[in-house]
Amino acid sequence: MSEQDPGIQHERQALLQDVVRRVTEAHSGADVHVVREALVRTMAEAGIPEQPPVWFESTVDEIVEGRHVVVDRHEGVSNGPGADEVPDAAGR
Repeated sequence: MSEQDPGIQHERQALLQDVVRRVTEAHSGADVHVVREALVRTMAEAGIPEQPPVWFESTVDEIVEGRHVVVDRHEGVSNGPGADEVPDAAGR
């Protein structure tokens, strides 16, 4: 399998989604420095390489604000908060 294999890409995205979920569960609404440190540590523990700075900082900001971050559309939506809720006509 190559690095471009869709299965490998999905596995990496699912792993990153799990890392973001764990950091969000543990640190949602926390101080930005705490969230940043937790995300760096949890990514390193999972063997995930450093991500683009814009993505990383945006993800930290979303966690600090207490919002759910979707990295992998399937994993983030099917397993995230509200996954069993059906949005109304306004998309809420």
